[in-house]
Parts: sequence; structure tokens; C-alpha cells
Amino acid sequence: MGRSASSFVWPWTRRSGGAETEGERRWRIFWSYIPDWVLTIFLWAIFYLLDKVQGYRRLFSVTDTSLAYPYAEHERVPVWLLAVTCGIVPAVIIILYAAIIQRSFWDAHSGVLGLVLSLGLTATFTDIVKITAGRPRPDLFARCQLPSTLTSNPTHSLTSWTACTDTSLLNDGFRSFFSGHSSFAWCGMWFLVLYLAAKMRINNRQGYTYKSWLLLAPISCATLISISRTMDYRHHATDVIAGAVVGILGAWYSYRQYYPPLSAPQSYKPYSPRIARPGSIKSEDLPLHANPAPAHGHGGRYGDSYGGRPSTDPLNRGEFYGDGTPAGTGAGGLGMRPGAGAGMGNGTGVGAGAGAGAATFGRNGPGVTSEQAETVPR
Repeated sequence: MGRSASSFVWPWTRRSGGAETEGERRWRIFWSYIPDWVLTIFLWAIFYLLDKVQGYRRLFSVTDTSLAYPYAEHERVPVWLLAVTCGIVPAVIIILYAAIIQRSFWDAHSGVLGLVLSLGLTATFTDIVKITAGRPRPDLFARCQLPSTLTSNPTHSLTSWTACTDTSLLNDGFRSFFSGHSSFAWCGMWFLVLYLAAKMRINNRQGYTYKSWLLLAPISCATLISISRTMDYRHHATDVIAGAVVGILGAWYSYRQYYPPLSAPQSYKPYSPRIARPGSIKSEDLPLHANPAPAHGHGGRYGDSYGGRPSTDPLNRGEFYGDGTPAGTGAGGLGMRPGAGAGMGNGTGVGAGAGAGAATFGRNGPGVTSEQAETVPR
């Protein structure tokens, strides 16, 4: 007997009855992100189909010297090299960093999914604009092979593509705006910049110069790829600049779907999965993911201000620094939950709680309660 329609549940929906195991929860998390991957693959399919479409072709003047550059048989950065440099390399770096340093599968999943989404969105949008704008490339005349009768006695009127004697390379000759190489390169490299900047705590106010030099590498890579398009006479300067802006915006948008802003205290952590742990409080704000093994000395975690339990309530979060343990050894922690104050232990810290209208600050020692701490009006 088959199951009735009323008993059907989606794979990512928790089934009633009994406590959910960690394996069942991970399986539901896996299924909950299948639509994201399907949509991303669909976007790449659209990009592939749009590349075959014959788009709009603008009129041009045979006296326009900006279209009279030679056709480069071999590009400095071919498409396959662009895909490897700005797509595969950032993905490998994200996976290795998440696996070796963060030791977090969830960070690797969030990083790769965000990268693939950003590249898919950017590439598809780029092709839509290319086939719609129909701007001639700088090497159009070399592709078009205008008849000598037209070039020897040029008129002041505009000419269409129908005057060309060679149409084998003409379809791509009217896709100058904006640069696909530039948008793809800046999208992949800028996503990598955001990812690494968050992991290196670029805003920790300590001013380590090596961080800036490391982040300069992907930025320089995207810049050189963009410049190469003008060296090959495939694009005008405005095409390259517009492509860079679109790529940066696409990377930023996709990155923020899975990671907090760089200004956040724990920007190096991805948002938690959509499937919350049993007993968690539902909230519209996704909490930050708690790594099982924080990478650095101040790799803290968001948790309840008393016991270090993960909390999804943005008004009930306590930030724990030091070794990332609920006890907050090291620099102490900040608790935001009202009530009796809790001691921080082994260091100067900020008390975990306060009475109504007051904040408590813990002193040095194994633990300070709200009765023993100084109160400061809010």
C-alpha cells in the first residue's frame, strides 16, 4: 500500500515522534540545500544557452577608429584559464582553509555554494546585457572585413553588419559591453577577498600589514585579467570597468547570503544551517555557526549567556572569547541576558547578566556575582 498524500513529508521536514538524532538532522540539512544547488545549476544552464543566441547588432561608422584594431588570434587569458584562475582556485582555497584551519564542513559548504552562486548570477547577467546592448568590439573591422568600395570612399552615414563580407566571427563581435572576463574575474576574486578578510579578522584593529598584502594578490589577479582584455582589443576601457563593478556587486551579494558582514564581531563564521538543533528558539535572524574546534585563540562562539548553549535569539546572545569554551577563559565575555550575574572565571571580563536597568562588570578572580560587582547605570 502506498502512503497517502496527507502523510507525505518533504525530506527536510522533521518527522514527528521520537528524538531526532544528529545523523537525521544532518540529512535534513543536506536536503534543505538541494534547491539552492539546483537553482545554481539552472543559472549556469541559462548562461550556456544565452551564449548561443544571436543578439542585437548596433549600427557603426566605417570611420570610427575605435573599431579598427587588429583581431588577436590567441588571447592572453583564454576562457579555460579564466575559469581555473577565478573559479576553481578560489573554491580549492576555501575548501582547504575550511578543512585544515577551520575544520568545519559547514564553512566549506557555505563558501563553495556562495562562490558558485555568485559566479552563476554574474555570468548570466553579463550575457543578458551583452546580447541586448550589442556594442561593437574594438576589433570589429578585422572581423567584419568591410568591402574596399566602402572603406575607400567612406560615407558619413552609419553602416549595419550586413555590409560585412566575413560573418564567421561576427556574432561575438557585437558583445563588447560589458566585459565577461572582467565581471567573472572580479566576482571570483572579490568573493575570495571577502572570505579571507573575514577569516583573518581584517577589522580587529591590530593593523597587521601582511593581511593587506595577502588580499592584494586576488585583487591584482582580477585587475591584470581585466587589463588584458584591452591589450587583446576585445573590449573598450568602459566595458572593463563596468564588468568589474558588476562582478564585485555579485560577489558581495552572494557572500552576504551565507556570511555576516566584515564589521560583525565574529564575521569569520558562516550563518548556521536552516535546520536548527532540537530545542533552539526560532528567530528570523540566523545565528552564527559554532565551529567544533575554533581556529585561533579568540575563536569564540555565540551562545546563551549562562551555559554556552547556542541561541538563535538575537537579544539573548552572549559572546564568548578566549578558547571558545562556555567558561570564557581568557578575555572573559559579554552576556546580554537580564538576571543574576554569572562569574566569568580566570580573567578580567564583563559580567554575564545584570538586574533591571544595570550592567555588571566582573573583577579578577574565579567568579564574581552581581551582588559582588560594581553596577553602572545603562
